[in-house]
Amino acid sequence: MNKTQNDEYYVYVYIDPRDYREFYYGKGKGNRKESHLSDESDSVKAALIREILNQGEQPIIRVIAANLTE
Repeated sequence: MNKTQNDEYYVYVYIDPRDYREFYYGKGKGNRKESHLSDESDSVKAALIREILNQGEQPIIRVIAANLTE
């Protein structure tokens, strides 16, 4: 079976652009890493992302490992 890019997992990190602190690591595939930008939950991660966005900034999102299997 051929793997497509959509089948490949990656590990990503969210970084606060105001102090470059890494505050969230995740695993996903496809557009998973961007999904947190619209998270409206009451989690600490979501609150911090909203705070960054409300200050006119964007979290830095970096893929730190790619082409992984689950």
